[in-house]
Amino acid sequence: MQALSDIECIRMVLRGEKGYFAFLVEKYQDKAYSLCYKILRNKEDARDAAQEAFIKAYEALPTFRLDSAFSTWFYRILYNVCISKIRKERFMSALEPEDPAWNHRRNDNDAIGQLDLDDMKKMLVFAYEALSTDEIFLTEQFYREECSIEELSGMTGLSQSNVKVKLFRARQKMNEKIRSVIKEEVYVWQTK
Repeated sequence: MQALSDIECIRMVLRGEKGYFAFLVEKYQDKAYSLCYKILRNKEDARDAAQEAFIKAYEALPTFRLDSAFSTWFYRILYNVCISKIRKERFMSALEPEDPAWNHRRNDNDAIGQLDLDDMKKMLVFAYEALSTDEIFLTEQFYREECSIEELSGMTGLSQSNVKVKLFRARQKMNEKIRSVIKEEVYVWQTK
């Protein structure tokens, strides 16, 4: 069977051939889960959120404008599901203390000049943890998925200038977090 475009699949679903929605789910499920996981930081919550987003997209499909990209529309739904889930969790439970798993950086004995790729990745992941939910979504879509500012604005409902500001602040936060780790490592290295 020839691969159908998103718009062709949507048209088929809207004509009553609901099975064609499975093609869209298959195409976007990995990215949807990955993005939900980065925002929610929990595998089960990410699976639930991705599934909920697909259900909401399916139910709202008749409102989809066929002159725009399905991915932008769907990622906005996905983003809103994740934000709603976070708000609901914050309302339902008290804030938990920060995950102590990242305190291992204090005991890391590597000198800055000897950082290998794994250490650099750990440092970036550590810096990524400092970002808010909005910043995670925006940086993920902008840098990994190469979405434009205009597309991000459409996905989130933020103005283009607000998207730019949030991306700038996210880069600043990550930079500050990485600098703090480097200072800490230099201090540990010098005291040995």
